[in-house]
Amino acid sequence: MHPWRRIRGSARLGSAFGIVALLLIILIGVALDNILAQRRADRQVAESAALQRDASTAKFRAADFNGWQTGYAFDTIRGVPGAAADDGVQRSLFLASTAAFRQDLARIAAHPLTPAQEQQLSIAQDAFDHFMDLDAQIVAGYRSGDPAQIAAANDLVAGEELQWFATAASAVNQLAELARADADADTAIALRTSSRALTIMIVVGVACVLLAALLAVLAIRTVAKTARYKAMLAAIVEQSADATIALTLDGTITAWNTAAERLFGFTAEEAIGRTPAIFMLPSRAHLIHVTLGQVAAGRQVHLEGAPRIRKDGTQIRVSTIVVPIRDENGVVVAAAATERDVTARMQREAEEQLANDRAARTARLESLGQLAGGVAHDFNNLLAIILNCAEFIADEPGEQAAEDLARIRDAARRGQDLTSQLLLFAKHEPAQVPADSVDLNSAVAGANDLLGRTLGGNITLRCTTYGGPLPVRTDRGRLDQILLNLVINARDAMPDGGVIDVATDLVELATGSAIMPLPAGHYAELTVTDNGVGMSAEVRDRLFEPFFTTKAPQKGTGLGLATVYGIVLAAEGTITVDSTPGVGTTFRVLLPVVAPPVADGGRPTPAPGHGHGERVLVVEDDDTVRDVVVRILNRNGYRTTAVHDADAALRMDLDDVDLLITDMLLPDRSGMAVADQVHAQHPDLPVLFMTGQGDPVVVSDGSAADATRIVFKPFTAVELLTNVDEALEAAAPRSS
Repeated sequence: MHPWRRIRGSARLGSAFGIVALLLIILIGVALDNILAQRRADRQVAESAALQRDASTAKFRAADFNGWQTGYAFDTIRGVPGAAADDGVQRSLFLASTAAFRQDLARIAAHPLTPAQEQQLSIAQDAFDHFMDLDAQIVAGYRSGDPAQIAAANDLVAGEELQWFATAASAVNQLAELARADADADTAIALRTSSRALTIMIVVGVACVLLAALLAVLAIRTVAKTARYKAMLAAIVEQSADATIALTLDGTITAWNTAAERLFGFTAEEAIGRTPAIFMLPSRAHLIHVTLGQVAAGRQVHLEGAPRIRKDGTQIRVSTIVVPIRDENGVVVAAAATERDVTARMQREAEEQLANDRAARTARLESLGQLAGGVAHDFNNLLAIILNCAEFIADEPGEQAAEDLARIRDAARRGQDLTSQLLLFAKHEPAQVPADSVDLNSAVAGANDLLGRTLGGNITLRCTTYGGPLPVRTDRGRLDQILLNLVINARDAMPDGGVIDVATDLVELATGSAIMPLPAGHYAELTVTDNGVGMSAEVRDRLFEPFFTTKAPQKGTGLGLATVYGIVLAAEGTITVDSTPGVGTTFRVLLPVVAPPVADGGRPTPAPGHGHGERVLVVEDDDTVRDVVVRILNRNGYRTTAVHDADAALRMDLDDVDLLITDMLLPDRSGMAVADQVHAQHPDLPVLFMTGQGDPVVVSDGSAADATRIVFKPFTAVELLTNVDEALEAAAPRSS
């Protein structure tokens, strides 16, 4: 039995060896097959990874060239020179980025693609081609300089081109997602193949041992490399000039570098284990949990100029950046804060802002000083005339007194003219458009007779007028001011004598004319040309500024050309100047031509009516002005009651008052407020406002609004009585 057993055992052993050998052969065959399959899987993974990398590159490149295009478009809108040129900074970067994007698409096309990937690639290429075509139109629009084309280009940037960019970016992104999905699938297949190969090698045994040994060696090397990397990062953080602090999400400090010790004064032993409240203001301690809550949600927090308290109690300002720290699974487990001292920088910026504010205030004070100096100079002269002539009247009554009174009236009119000029500069000139028009030719002819005798023997004045009438909407006095100031300015530019040419003409401006900023139509042209010294570009740019003058201090106030400028603008015209140093200067004025005035038969202006005992209430806080108004009214048949403030007027019984005359600016309230309160009880009572401010806005809800009048100071007796008469006449129909 034993031999048979041995034979059977040997047979079984042989069979086992055979089976083992067969299994080994099968295992070796399977292992080889798995190795080949692994290689195929590795190649597929590498191909998928390369496709994913190229698609991702194209995806981020799309965002890149879109940003550069937005940049050069924004620079073009802001007027940056050369922003739309191909060699412009952002434009050149845009072109380079789009060229690289086209290469990215070409590399993607070189990969073996699935039908879905080919479809997305085709969509991206088509959208990108449309995008580039629109970019060519946009650049052409920007380079044209035409506002309409630039606006159309802006619309393309924000509209159709953005849609094509979104289509291209979406297609590339979808292509990247498909590539990533394929890469993930191929990676999964490769992992399964690797697992099978690993299982076979474990069965084989030796390969498993060798593989384990190899993996152990690699693991040791990786751990050592990781340790060196962490040590290097720790050294960088420790040697950083910025304070670096690590915190748990509940606010406990876990790391504190040397820069933090220098910045806050706390050592690492004192800070670690505590909260940031040790260096924060008590009123801001609650922000610790707010900030850490944002960091726990994965957001980065940046605070500029945050206040901090050092260990010694001094306060500083820091720029803080708090970022989340994530583990290997991407979960936020802690926070890292970097703080930089910006105290000195903020103090420097505050000092610079303070210096700028002081400089601005100084400039404003200098401007006010120039204004006050110019006004005081001219008014002191007028006051000297008035005061001296008043003394003459007091000392020498008779015929000489009449002459002195004429001088006083002349000085007062000159003061009125100067005030009118100042109000014109401040845009407070009474906004009254003349009802009639004035022929520019007649004004030039009149100025020729007047100025020809006053310019001097070494100055020749030549006037040439247009063959037909040139009616313009302004008054004769303002036209005379324009001519007088321009001709006198030309005379002063020719100290050695010369020729002044004054000419008028009729010109037509077409629609869209770039010559003058005026609507299309017919304009009366006035030119004043001299062959004097001319002026520089710097002087020409400031020529129409009030109180700017190149003359000696006692030779001019700098108001003349500013007055001309204000009058021309008020007449809806424009004025330009062309000057060459050493050659001469030409002023060109364009005023709109209007229909000529209708002849009124030469009827004289009727004198104001005389009063018939109407009672007038006068409210004026200036005693002298109030007395003057009362005297004028009493001498012309009116009964007057005068008060100095609004409260006194409102306490009176106004049942028998026929007219209210009030100053616009009273100490306790405005004249309009007085009128409104009076109209609440007496809605039909007419009102006459007095003002020296110019161009007041009068608003009244009472039924006497049509009977409301305004008289501007300084006024004459005729002007006052005329307005009183008109106000009473306007109110008469309602009273009846």
